[in-house]
Amino acid sequence: MSRSDPVLVAVTGRYHGLGNRMRVVLGARSLAEHEGRSFAYVWPTGRDFGARLDELWAFDAPRWSEARSRALAAVSPYRDGSLVWLDDEALRERVWQIRTPHALTLPQGATDWTAALRELEPVPEIRERIAALAAASDSRPYLGVMIRAHTIAHDATLRESPVEWYLDRIGEIRAARPDLGLYVAADTDAAFERVAERYPDCAGQTGKGPYNSRSALRAAVADLYLLAGSCHLLGPHYSSFPELARHLSDDAIALETSTSAPGTRFEAQGLGSGPAPGDDTAARA
Repeated sequence: MSRSDPVLVAVTGRYHGLGNRMRVVLGARSLAEHEGRSFAYVWPTGRDFGARLDELWAFDAPRWSEARSRALAAVSPYRDGSLVWLDDEALRERVWQIRTPHALTLPQGATDWTAALRELEPVPEIRERIAALAAASDSRPYLGVMIRAHTIAHDATLRESPVEWYLDRIGEIRAARPDLGLYVAADTDAAFERVAERYPDCAGQTGKGPYNSRSALRAAVADLYLLAGSCHLLGPHYSSFPELARHLSDDAIALETSTSAPGTRFEAQGLGSGPAPGDDTAARA
């Protein structure tokens, strides 16, 4: 990237979670390719988010510092993801900075960010973890369960998606399909242990490390691929994380929450069988 090249910079926030960051960065990169611009991104790390993007997936785009982005904002102000600002005047500007936690409204012909997500390759350490988790599971189709129980979670998530809801729904689904395995991705060990106490055959990871630390985020990416290999997904209300897993499956699995439409419920899916651990999703990782 030369100083004269037109460039698009995706700016993620310090407090944005993994789902918010990935849909902005990948959507902005797609827009840059569509518009013939170079691409860079801002990905803050620190106590609130401990891993760089290239510590999770192979990703070689230039990373800008927050300081560089803020300094440039005086002449290249932050834009939103609606792209309503993209007019003839904007097309003549050398630098676009898009700062948003939401998916971009991409023009027709641009690659959808979810397709770009499926093309990414996790870093070797995470690929090895995915393979080990898949190998440790049996070959049954399984129910994927993602629990957000950490106190840092949004109030609406904690209120609408208590652990008790998951315990009850797992019981109802297994009453109809006792042959299903169970993979649980929880953001606290305590939540995982509550499920394991009721359903001792469940698989999953514990000891991930402090919330949003590098070790916890690497474990979370492995969880994403195991959840994507499930035949049905139970997830928390108001969280983008399980949406990432669904998109990794190419939307082949339904995501059910405590507040989602009746059509997302397991009973509405025809009681079909999804891929088993180690099938296409894990193999692609």
